Amino acid sequence: MGFVLKEKLKRLKGALKKWNKDVYGSVDTKIGDLTDAIECLELKGEREGLSEEELVERKTKFNNLWLLLKSKDSLEFQKSRSRRLREGDANTEFFHACVKSRRRSNSLVALKKGSEWLSTPEAIR
Repeated sequence: MGFVLKEKLKRLKGALKKWNKDVYGSVDTKIGDLTDAIECLELKGEREGLSEEELVERKTKFNNLWLLLKSKDSLEFQKSRSRRLREGDANTEFFHACVKSRRRSNSLVALKKGSEWLSTPEAIR
């Protein structure tokens, strides 16, 4: 019984990998292709106008692009969440260090205005 189940699970895993690659895989490539196609339709619309079919096609491409972007965002959120669960809770020292590092790199220490450097918060404001 156990051997048969393992074989079925292996076949299922292979089928799921193939489906993922064929149907869902390369989201970034699909997003790029849709963006290029939409841009071509936009340029054509500016030059000579679009037919009814092209307007419907453009709307469909926008909807597909929106779905792919939402799906990609959701997948990235799930990956980050599973990484946090795997590596530890969000309140761990590691994640606090990451936040502090990002805060330091995003902070303004000085700002150049013309030939002089402004370094006090009042002067930067």
